[in-house]
Parts: sequence; C-alpha cells; structure tokens
Amino acid sequence: MQSHKPRSSAKQRIIDAAFEPFFMHGYEGASLSDIAKAVGIRKASLYTHFASKKAIYLELLQDALESECAFIKSCFATTSEFPAPGEAYCRAFEVRYKSAITLRFLIRMAYAAPVHLTNTSAATFNVYIKVLTEQIQLALKPYELDAEQLALYTDAYLGVIDSLSVELLYAEGLYERRFKAMLMLYHTAIEQLTKK
Repeated sequence: MQSHKPRSSAKQRIIDAAFEPFFMHGYEGASLSDIAKAVGIRKASLYTHFASKKAIYLELLQDALESECAFIKSCFATTSEFPAPGEAYCRAFEVRYKSAITLRFLIRMAYAAPVHLTNTSAATFNVYIKVLTEQIQLALKPYELDAEQLALYTDAYLGVIDSLSVELLYAEGLYERRFKAMLMLYHTAIEQLTKK
C-alpha cells in the first residue's frame, strides 16, 4: 500500500469536501461544481489541483484505504479486552462507519464502483481485505491451526465483516440484530478451538 505525497492545504480541502458527494451520489452523481462551492473556489480552479474527476476519485480511494487499514491495525492491537480474535474491530465497526466518511466511501465503492473504475476500486478494496486477512490470521496464531483451518476461520471472519458491511450500507435498521447473530456464531466457532 503506497502512501500519497504530501498535499497542499488547498488540495486537502478539496479532498475533504469531495468525500461526502462521492459517497452520497456515487461517482457519476458527484458534482465538481458542488465540491468547488464547498471549498469556496470556482469549478475551473479544481483543475489547478486535479486533472480530472477521476484523479479526485483515485485520491479519495487512496486516502480511504490508508485510513481504514490504520484503523484495522489499531483495533487488532487492542484485542486483549475481547474474548474472540478480531472482536475489537467487529465491535468498533458500526461506530466507525457512522463517524468516518472514509469507511463509508470505501464500502460504497466496493459495492457500487463506477463502471470504468471497477478494476481500480476492486483492487483497492482487495488491499483492505488483505490487511484484514493478515490481522485476523495473526490474531488466530495462538490457536495453532493448520492451513485449512486457518483459511476456514479467516473466511468466516471476513464473512462476518462482509455481512455487517451490507447491513450498514443497505439495511441500517437491522444492524444490531445481524451483529449479535454473527458474533454469536463467531464466538461458537472460536469456542470450538479452545476445546481442542
């Protein structure tokens, strides 16, 4: 995962203002005029900082990826207060989604990427999944699983996160119920490991 170059304050203001329109309206519906207006500049001035709408989108993807991968790592570093590996991230997921435009943007673009940028969006989301996979596998290391078991428990964990993502994106009112059900299943699976 490559980090972006330091930005000017004007360029950063444009990025900050662009997240919400891209999340709310998707790539096609995000208006450069609205973004420029939110920053207090003319639309033509955006092109001083970014060559195109696509360039803004790509910067948003990179920022979202960096932010969310750092958040994953911080959650996995605090797992000791929760009984199951990766539980800290699961428990923080809803609050993070509501408070961090970067997670909302990343998830939305994973499920509804612009057609001409589907491959780029998917590749970015796959880096997020790779970091999540690495972290859950490190957290499962004390259980001394063989490769097949490790893959199975990793996929189960990713399934929990995927299910929660869908609930947040499309059916927010059912999140708590889905969260409890998924966590119960995950705890049951982890308990089986401790009985071996």
